[in-house]
This record gives sequence, C-alpha cells and structure tokens, in this order.
Amino acid sequence: MIKTNEIRKIIFNLFSQNLEWVKENPSISFRPDFMNGYICPLCFEVFFEKDLDITLENHLTLEDIPPKTLGGHPQALTCKKCNNESGKELDIHLLNRLLDIDSKAFLPNSKTAATYEINGFKMNGVFEFDKNGKAILNFQPKHSNPKDADSFMADLFPPKTIYNPLFLLNRELVDESRSPSFNIQPKQRLKADERRSEIALLRIAYLIAFSTLGNGFLINAGLYKVREQILNPDKSILPKPFWINYDFPKEMEGINIITLPKELRSFLIVFSLKTNSKSRRFAIVLPGPSDPGIKVYDYIEKYICTGHGSESVNFTTEHLPKFDYLNKDEYTFGGHQFWDKYTADDYKPNLKPDKEIKI
Repeated sequence: MIKTNEIRKIIFNLFSQNLEWVKENPSISFRPDFMNGYICPLCFEVFFEKDLDITLENHLTLEDIPPKTLGGHPQALTCKKCNNESGKELDIHLLNRLLDIDSKAFLPNSKTAATYEINGFKMNGVFEFDKNGKAILNFQPKHSNPKDADSFMADLFPPKTIYNPLFLLNRELVDESRSPSFNIQPKQRLKADERRSEIALLRIAYLIAFSTLGNGFLINAGLYKVREQILNPDKSILPKPFWINYDFPKEMEGINIITLPKELRSFLIVFSLKTNSKSRRFAIVLPGPSDPGIKVYDYIEKYICTGHGSESVNFTTEHLPKFDYLNKDEYTFGGHQFWDKYTADDYKPNLKPDKEIKI
C-alpha cells in the first residue's frame, strides 16, 4: 500500500514536470523564474519539494477530488491554507446539505438529528434509516434535559394493564388512558449554508479540470474570477448561476466543451457525488480561454434553466478525449488545443457532436 507521503511526492513530480513543459512555451514566462516547482492551483503560490514537509506551517497537502466523503480520491496537491480555508470550510456545507436532503427524503442509509416529543416532554436523538429503509429511532438522554428525558421515557413505556380476555384474547395492551402523543421533529443539520455548498461544487469542477488537464489549463484569464470566488466564498464575486440544472447522462462525466451557441461556449464539467444513500450528478460551467469568457455566466442567468424556470435552449457539446494530458508534453496544452478545434467557426465534426441538448 502506497503511503500518503509517497503519493504526495508522486503527484508533486508529475505536476512539476508538466509545469516545466508549460514554461517551454515562448509566450509564457514567470518572474522571478524558478525550476522544479509546483503551483497551488488556487492561490498560485509557488512551492518546492521541501514544502512536502508536513511540519511546515503551509505545506503541500493531498487534495481529494471530489472530497473523500463524497466518493473522491487524491488527484492533486493544494497548500494547507487553501485546503483548509477554501476546502474543508466549503466541503462540510456541501456534505451536510446532501445528507440533509437524503434524510428529508427518507432514503436508505440516511440519518438526521431530531427532537422526539411525548406529551410535551422532549428528547434529543437521531432519526435514521438502515440499508433496507427500516426506520430506527435513537434516543440520546445524555444530550437532553434530564427531567424531560425521564418523563419522556416514562410515558414512552407506561405500565401495562390486563383487559377482559373475552375481547382481547389474553393479550396485554398499554392502558389507553396513558397512550402517548408522539411527535418527531427533524433538525436542520449544522453548517449547511446553501451558497457555500454551491461554491464547493465550483471548486470541485475547477480542480477536476486542473487535475486532468494540468497546468496548461490554468493559462486562462476567464478563470481569475472563478479562483477569486473560491477563495472568498462569503463575497458575491460570481453572483450569477454557474451551473446547468439538467440530468446529463453518465457518459458525459468528465470535461466537455459547449460548442454552440457561441454565447454559451465554455468548459462543462460533469461529475457525480456519492453519499451513503444516493449518487447525484452535477454540471458546472467554467469559462474558456476565448470569448465569451466570464460573460458566459450572463447568458446562463438569462437563458439557461437553473431550477426556477426559464426559456428553452438548445446547445451542443463535445467530450474531451481521455488522453494522458499530464504525462506527455504534446498534450501540455490539450485543453486549449481542443477548445480551439471545437470552437472554430469552420469546425465540422466527422460525426454529429457528442450531444445536442435541449433544456
């Protein structure tokens, strides 16, 4: 089994070599220049092999893409500061938001904090469903008001009385005069801010593109505002929708390019997130290296369905081939090469575009 430190070293070397190939392009320069470095894809700070040392305050950390709690695995490195502030602080909101949706839909393997009430006496606990969808009520008297908890348990299991066997066939039943009035009130999970959940999705999409296409993908002025939004989740830097609310097929998972209409040309990152109860697919738009750039979000806000109802729009996409973009220098700018190819005015695919979609 490969250890964490070894995985970080492998990823560092992979992206460091890829960065050297990027720097060979005569139109790209770094000042001051450096060799054998690693650029954190979020803050753009430069790190070196020595920064893999976990005793350093801001060392390079493994980045699970998507988050490990939602089915991801290590694919890149980010500095500790970015991993904590724009990673964990966003991921927890997304995870809890999805878990809250699972529990409110009563899906198998879901659970939520709840308050149970009998005859006015309250007990805190957990309301969950097992893998077969069977409901389980867990009471937590240690996390409840002691007096309420005692009265709650007393009324939950009141004394039994024997009724006339002529009517009840010798069965013991609870005294109807003490039958409890039972109520369950699910609680909203902590740390489930809707906006932070959305920006967590933006972060995942951005890192998927980076971890697939490498440093060449970052040479894109349209991504500046995307990174700024990720690093400042409490600011409205991208106030407009940056997602497309459509049930894209599984074969579109990965990186796509929306080719038409021109106003919607962009990278479309499709990915799945998995809780213990359900797998959900999301589609996030990232600006391309040429027009419309960041203006694509204006078009999405005006025309694309975001879950609140909108006009119908047709658009076509091309799926990027699954090449080893990181390991071969000829693919260093693969994302740009396919962008230029698929968005050229005279581009005519041999076959129909991968997808023609109406939403």
